[in-house]
Amino acid sequence: MKVLCSPSSVTLRVTASPQRGEAFSKGADYGIISAYMKVMIVHNRYRVRGGEDSVVENETAMLKAHGHEVIPYIRSNDSIKGGAGAALNSLFSLKSYHEIKKIIRKEKPDIVHVHNTIHVISPAVYYAALSEKVPVVQTMHNFRLLCPNGEFYRKGRCCEDCVKKGLGCALKHKCYRNSLPQTLVMTLSMLIHRLTGIYKKLNYIALTDFDKNKFEGFERIYVKPNFTSTPGSNYDPDSDYYIFIGRIEENKGIATVARAFSLNKKKLVVIGDGSCADRLRRYIKKHELDNIDYKGHIEREELNAYLKGAKALIAASTWYETFGMTVIEAYAAGVPVIANDFGNMGALVEEGVTGLKYKRTAVSLNECIEKFEQADRKTFSENALKEYEDKYTEEKNYCRLMEIYEEARS
Repeated sequence: MKVLCSPSSVTLRVTASPQRGEAFSKGADYGIISAYMKVMIVHNRYRVRGGEDSVVENETAMLKAHGHEVIPYIRSNDSIKGGAGAALNSLFSLKSYHEIKKIIRKEKPDIVHVHNTIHVISPAVYYAALSEKVPVVQTMHNFRLLCPNGEFYRKGRCCEDCVKKGLGCALKHKCYRNSLPQTLVMTLSMLIHRLTGIYKKLNYIALTDFDKNKFEGFERIYVKPNFTSTPGSNYDPDSDYYIFIGRIEENKGIATVARAFSLNKKKLVVIGDGSCADRLRRYIKKHELDNIDYKGHIEREELNAYLKGAKALIAASTWYETFGMTVIEAYAAGVPVIANDFGNMGALVEEGVTGLKYKRTAVSLNECIEKFEQADRKTFSENALKEYEDKYTEEKNYCRLMEIYEEARS
C-alpha cells in the first residue's frame, strides 16, 4: 500500500510483505521512505476509560494497517491494591522493568512508544528501553511531567505554580486527588526521575504547538495532533440546534454554556455525563429551559448523527486541555466551532474561518452566537472540512508519526 504525503513532508511506501530491517531511503523529489518497523506500544490504562485509550487503539490499528508489527505492553490500574508497596511501585516498578527488558531482547523493536506510565508501569519503562539501546518516544497526553495532577488546573482556575514556584506547591494544595500521600508520591516520582536525567534522553510528542510551548526547555519535542476518521459531511447551515459534547464537569465550561443559552433561547443539544450532570438538570428545570435538550451519555453512532446535524459545536473548556478531539471531530463532519478563546480549544479554531471565538463569559458566548447566526455558515463548514483534510486525517497522522520515529532513531 502507499501513503502519499505533501511534497514538503515525505512519501511513505510500505510493502505488503516488507523485509525485516529494511532501511529508510529518500527519493529526489518527495523523499520516498521504504520502512518496516517493529513498534513496542506501552500504555497504562486508568480505571475509567478515557481519551488516551482511544488514541492508543487508533494508532495501533493505523500502524498495523500500514504493515508494521506492533508489540503491545498494556497494564491497568485495576490491579492496584494500595499501601506502601503500590506507592513504591508507582515510583519504579521492578516488574515492568524486567518484563519490558525481556520483551525487547526477544522481539527487538525498533522503537518504544510510551503513552501513559501512571501508576503500575511507572517510569521504569524508560530505563528498561534505553538500557537495551532502543529509542523512546513519549506522547504527552497531559502536563504530567510538569504538574503532579497533570492538568495545570486547581480549584476552578488554571494553575502553573509548580512550574513557577516549585513542586512544593502541589503538596501545599494536595493537588493530586486532594490527597497529601498521593500527591507526595507523584511529586517524588517527578523529582527522582528529573534528578536521574532520564527525561532528557527521551523524544516527545506534543499534541499542539500550544502544548509544546508549555514544555519549554524540553529537547527533541515534536508536534503531532491526534486524528479521527470522518463520519461524513452533510452540513445544513439552517440546522435548528447547536451542540455541546463532553464531560459534564466544571472545567468543561458547561455552566457558562447553559447560562448563554438561557439568554438567547436557541436550541442546544448537550451530550455527555459527569459530576455536574445533576446540577445541569436542576438548572434546566429551575429556569424552564425547554431549549436545552440534555441527552446524557449516548452511543457513538447516535452521537455522530447529532454532531453531523448540528449548526455548530460549542467548545467551552475553561482549562488548557491538551488537545480538542471534539473540535477535530466537528471539522471532520464539516461542522464549524464556537470556542472559548483559551488554551487548546481556542488555538484549534481560526477566527472567522473555521468558526468564532468568545471570551469566557456567558454574555460573550451569547454575543458570539448572535454573530454566528448572521455569518456565512456554509463557508465556515467548507473551511472546517478543509482544515480536517489538511491536518487531522489518518494519512497525515501516519506520515508525521513516521517522520518522528525516523528522527528518534537518528
